[in-house]
Amino acid sequence: MLNRLQQQLKNSREHVELLRQLETLAVGKFSAGGASSGGTPYAAGSAPEAKSQLPAGEGMSGMTMGNAGGAAAQQASVPKQSMNMSSASGNMSGSASGGMADALRIQMETIEQESNTERLLSELTAEKARFNALLNRPAKSEVFLPDTIALIPYLLNVDEAMRLISEQNPMLGMLREEAAAYSAKEEMSRKMGYPMVGVGLQYMLIGKSGNSGITGMETAAAAGMNGKDMLMPMLSVSIPVYRGKYRAAQREAQYRRQAALAKYSDELNRLEADLYRAKHELDDAQRSILLYRRQAALAHT
Repeated sequence: MLNRLQQQLKNSREHVELLRQLETLAVGKFSAGGASSGGTPYAAGSAPEAKSQLPAGEGMSGMTMGNAGGAAAQQASVPKQSMNMSSASGNMSGSASGGMADALRIQMETIEQESNTERLLSELTAEKARFNALLNRPAKSEVFLPDTIALIPYLLNVDEAMRLISEQNPMLGMLREEAAAYSAKEEMSRKMGYPMVGVGLQYMLIGKSGNSGITGMETAAAAGMNGKDMLMPMLSVSIPVYRGKYRAAQREAQYRRQAALAKYSDELNRLEADLYRAKHELDDAQRSILLYRRQAALAHT
């Protein structure tokens, strides 16, 4: 962003300098048109036409007719001279007005470009302050920017880029894991509807007790087991009676897994479209650079 604003500011300043040069040329054209309006009023070739009215080789008898013809020719030559004068003055006034209009038009564009330069300078200052805020620095800290933007060549393989995107994009990875989690939940809900069999082992600590109240054979048996711990194997069987909730949980997990896969497909298609859009913008920028270089060479010429 900062480099773009810096380059736009540089281009705007160069544009203002070129417009000032064009303004100088337009003012010179206007001045040249105004100075030429004070020249001779006669057009080239009009005087020789006025002098060549008397035909050579005629006698005195034809003098009257010759004078009459000369007077008529002079009278006919007057409108022709006035027509040449009016056309010349019209051309000079048209060139002068055209030069003045060009000068005013260039001045208007120069004012607009100067305003654009001030706007870009203010926007660049604001962006520098925001950049310094991201670095936890004072807003007026200097940010060094390159004078020109170097053109970096790129080689973009769309197929390889799409393979890397599908493997390394974090959003796609999250959606894949979400679909796998719902698949595991679906399997768990399915198995929760099966009968459950449990096998266990229970160990009991038994302390020694006295022989009061025990006589005969019971005394011998109790004396043999007195103080010995008990170890008992256990077996449990659980049969689910209401299996509807497990089937409902299984269907819910299926639908959520399908939704996650649909989101994955949609996100992959969007990333692919963005990739082709970025490639188009890069190609278009490359074509624009070549076009601007050719136009700049013609403009300098």
